[in-house]
Amino acid sequence: MLPYLAYKYIKDKKEQNRRGMQDDLSHLTVHLSKSISPDRVTLRIPGVSAKLTDDNDDQATDEYIPGTLAIVEKAQGIFIEWTPQGEDECGWVLADEDSGHTIPSLSPKPVDGSSSSALPSSGPLSPHSRLRFSVDVNDLSSFKNVEPKKGKKGHPCIRLIAKDGTTYVPLYFLTQSTKDFIDVLQRYVTLRRSHREHQLVLVVDPNVEAYAQSISTLDQNGDIMGRFMHNPYATAMTGLSKITTFVQDQVIPAILDSDAVSQEEKIRAMRELRSETDDTRLKISREADFEVVTQLELPPRPDIYREAPVTQPVWASFKQSDGSFDPAKSHHLMMNVFRGGVDTELRKEAWKYLLGYYEWSKTPAENEKKRVRLEKDYARMKGQWQSISEDQESRFAKYVVRKALVEKDVARTDRTMKFFAGDENPNLAMLHNVLMTYCMYDFDLGYVQGMSDFCSPLLYVMGNESDAFWCFVGFMERVHANFEKDQTAIKVQLNQLRDILMIVNPKLANYLESHDSDDMYFCFRWLIVWFKREFSFEDTCKLWEVLWTCQPCPNFLLLICAATLDRQTETIIENKFGLTEILKHVNDLSMHHDLDEMLTSAEAIFHQLSASQDKLPMHICEHLALGDKSVVGTPSGDDDDE
Repeated sequence: MLPYLAYKYIKDKKEQNRRGMQDDLSHLTVHLSKSISPDRVTLRIPGVSAKLTDDNDDQATDEYIPGTLAIVEKAQGIFIEWTPQGEDECGWVLADEDSGHTIPSLSPKPVDGSSSSALPSSGPLSPHSRLRFSVDVNDLSSFKNVEPKKGKKGHPCIRLIAKDGTTYVPLYFLTQSTKDFIDVLQRYVTLRRSHREHQLVLVVDPNVEAYAQSISTLDQNGDIMGRFMHNPYATAMTGLSKITTFVQDQVIPAILDSDAVSQEEKIRAMRELRSETDDTRLKISREADFEVVTQLELPPRPDIYREAPVTQPVWASFKQSDGSFDPAKSHHLMMNVFRGGVDTELRKEAWKYLLGYYEWSKTPAENEKKRVRLEKDYARMKGQWQSISEDQESRFAKYVVRKALVEKDVARTDRTMKFFAGDENPNLAMLHNVLMTYCMYDFDLGYVQGMSDFCSPLLYVMGNESDAFWCFVGFMERVHANFEKDQTAIKVQLNQLRDILMIVNPKLANYLESHDSDDMYFCFRWLIVWFKREFSFEDTCKLWEVLWTCQPCPNFLLLICAATLDRQTETIIENKFGLTEILKHVNDLSMHHDLDEMLTSAEAIFHQLSASQDKLPMHICEHLALGDKSVVGTPSGDDDDE
């Protein structure tokens, strides 16, 4: 037996040595192939200028040194390189994004791959060669990304900061924004925006990302339901937040059904969620431009007064002789609805227009023709799900899940209202039918908890399934992104709300940041169902018809959130509320808001900011469409299809 074991041991060792030699040869082949491969440029931006700094003065001069900025793939790694104009430029190849092939290019000569180094150059050097640099992206710690204020002179600027403390020469983009540079850079490294310094972009440690990913993997394979039943809110809001379908299935229900879990569970979940979202990959878009923001002196907020609801005679006065609406008066009509809502008896007609079911430019006869056509479409889609047999359901898991969720939500939506009260109420059946038919209308989204909150007031006002359904379709076009799997739209809105609060109430914004509450997640419920859980049914109807006008800006909902928080500033600060107390206080405000006060405060904030738009950071103007002449309140939803 022993000789056999010795023989087997020797044989195994020889096999291991043979495989090891093959691996070494393979690695050597790869290394050699890389060493002779040309450097591949994935981004090349000419016209990026350095700004000279006097050695004896920390202040930069106004002398711009033109050059070329590039991101280069080398065998040794990924490098950011800047070369002054006129330097010897050879040895790079540009990447053809469409074909994957390389294209020869005259561009800066690559270096030996050493990170965070100046680039050597053969031949005579220009006086500005000392500014030339190359830095490995893995050696980056962060970079400043500064955008000039709207209306002010200047150019976007980036200044790279290495992990060893090296700060590279500031680079100014004289002919374009920094967006393309950051878009390409984040292919190779994970970026996130600093919460404490607005223009600072951090390069996230890949080890941290790997750890987060490993946690996510464990969550996907772990006992999800067991942990969710033990601690539903924390489980939904933390590690499992990386599983996009889980956001729909558990996160949104946990937020909307806040009374089902304790406040302490909510707080723990919020803290863990923030630690996860702090490492979210930076996505550069129009909403995420960086600017140097200082506290602004804003003018006083004007006094705003609400007006009476639009009545049937006032509504009719905007119609032309054929019954269609006069387009020249559309903005005036929208402002009337915005300032006062519409009379209860008028809602059944007005909401059809506000939600795009009826078309403003059509006559009553033409809209009736459209209604009849859409009623047939509704009946067809309703028949599709009603014809699914139990046998079919056994092989249609997604349908079964959506059907069960609809039935669960219908049984508990607005049941304190007489319209939906009672177990045998036919209105519950209508609500169920509308929501199930929407699953046939939008296969991709289907049904997500919270959608019933949007549907029930429409059914109450319309009184029949088909009209309620098509109004619901129009409403969902506005809020569809709120229910998408990755919740990006909600996160963007929360970030925009924080940005607005930094301008209109820096005192509160600074307090929230210092108390780990500037993620604004305590406003999540406000945004996802448009304050439906915060107001009475009647006030909700009034609020929504005001928001449907898109006056005075499309993001007026964010200003309502800001106005609500603004009114709670002293309560939060004087009581020294932390995250736990803020969340509890915000939830306790439900059904205790004064809608008219909120609307007047929000409108006053808008006019305050509008009067200061020449001083505001560009991203604030974009959040609120300030200066956008296309936002004039023209009723939406008109189309010509018959």
